This record gives sequence, C-alpha cells and structure tokens, in this order.
Amino acid sequence: MVREELAKGYESFREATAKLSAEKSAKLYVYFIGERDATGTNWCKDCNEAEPVFAQAIKDYADKDSIILRVEVGNMIAWADKENPFHTDSDLRLEEIPTLMRWKTVLHLHGNQCKQTELLELLFHEEDD
Repeated sequence: MVREELAKGYESFREATAKLSAEKSAKLYVYFIGERDATGTNWCKDCNEAEPVFAQAIKDYADKDSIILRVEVGNMIAWADKENPFHTDSDLRLEEIPTLMRWKTVLHLHGNQCKQTELLELLFHEEDD
C-alpha cells in the first residue's frame, strides 16, 4: 500500500528524506506544495488545482511500495523570499510549485505538468536505470 507522509518546512523535509530514503525497497516521491490552512486549502492556486489529479494518479499508478512525501514549503511570503532554502538548496533549486520528483533521480514534474494525468502516469511507471 502506498504510504503518505507530510513534512512542513525545510528542516522537516531534510529529516524526512534522510529517514525515508533509507528504505531501499520503496520508491520515494517528493511533492512540494504551498502551506495549507486548517481547512486544507492551499494558498497556491496551481497546487489546489493539481491536488485531485495527483491524488487520483497515486491511486491509479503508484506502485504499492511507494512513499509519497508531501512537503509544505511555507506561506506565500516565505515562498517568495529568494533566500528560501527550497530555492537555494543545490539538490532542489525549486522555482515553482507544485513540483513532484522521484527522489535522487532526474524525474520531475513542475507546475501545470502536475495536473496532467498522462505525465503523472509516466513518472510513476518510470523504472530505475
């Protein structure tokens, strides 16, 4: 069964990826989104639009041994800060959200690509080299 985890902020993200990537039998996908409020609504319009498509793609295409780590990058002000570590981290250099990546690979989708079922299917079915 697909396991879903949540990390809020950069430090939590780093701790979670260190722990989860140690699970060698699982495929780790990291999904970067804006911070959600108490109702689950995201300040990021594209993240809200992508959410139902992404959730369905997990059910339809993710391997049962997958881990989905949702990472909230912060509020709108934090995301706009050029010194935000999600922007400056050399492993990430995130420029837009939502962004979905297969951790420690070159496989990734950005922005409107995260709303396209066909691209999500391809990403979830891509095999390791």
